[in-house]
Amino acid sequence: MLGRIPAIAVGVLALIAAARAARADYNPSQIAPPMSSITESGPGLHRYHSPQNFAMQLTFGPYRPDVDSEFGPTSTGGRARTPYADYFGSGRHLMTQVELDYQVWHRVGTLAVGLGAGYYTVTGASPAADHSGQATADSSTLKVVPVSASAVYRFDYFLENDGIPLVPHAKLGLDWAYWSITDGNGEIATANGGRGRGGTLGWHAAIGAALVLDFIDPETARDFDTEMGINHTALVFEYGHYDISGLGRSDRLHVGDTTWTLGLLLEF
Repeated sequence: MLGRIPAIAVGVLALIAAARAARADYNPSQIAPPMSSITESGPGLHRYHSPQNFAMQLTFGPYRPDVDSEFGPTSTGGRARTPYADYFGSGRHLMTQVELDYQVWHRVGTLAVGLGAGYYTVTGASPAADHSGQATADSSTLKVVPVSASAVYRFDYFLENDGIPLVPHAKLGLDWAYWSITDGNGEIATANGGRGRGGTLGWHAAIGAALVLDFIDPETARDFDTEMGINHTALVFEYGHYDISGLGRSDRLHVGDTTWTLGLLLEF
């Protein structure tokens, strides 16, 4: 999975370039006041910013789809079935997510709408059919690709007016996750006449905070803004609940989780 991170980073840069091209109304003359009037501290520190319309974040975090939550005890009263744990264990694995937000309102904070996508994969050994707990030589891979639409609120009032670099945020939205289960040959698994792939609807809610890094080197941050249009660069932490279980439908694979992510946020 780590080998995919450089490719993901290239994709993020391409999305930033596309979003910048979409700002057809950008006019450098809108940047005010002139650089000569900017001080290094005080409320005016952030007023030299170029127009800010977008935010992009790339995050990574531990994930374990709650597949087993939909399985209760067996019909004979035995223990609850745990097919995910049986195949893939109880540990968490890397989820990579990218999100692009369009900022629609700048007043007391920033309101945005965003689209996101993620990628998760885990491979495990198939358990023995005799339920002995022993693994076999056969392997199985689960892939989950969630996509989301979110409403995002960032409370950046104190950042823009007082230079305080901590910006809390909250988001709420809908999800749809494509998932597939493949066998050791890389083919979609089949069982009882069904195929091991599908999609599950859901929703999510999250809170978090961004540590804006402009204060580390204000002059470099200013150059980054005027030359590339990047208003802010920040480290972002987020804690979220992802209920991707079908929105009430009982015939959908549960692939949500409650977890945290950490990554990089750019506003431009």
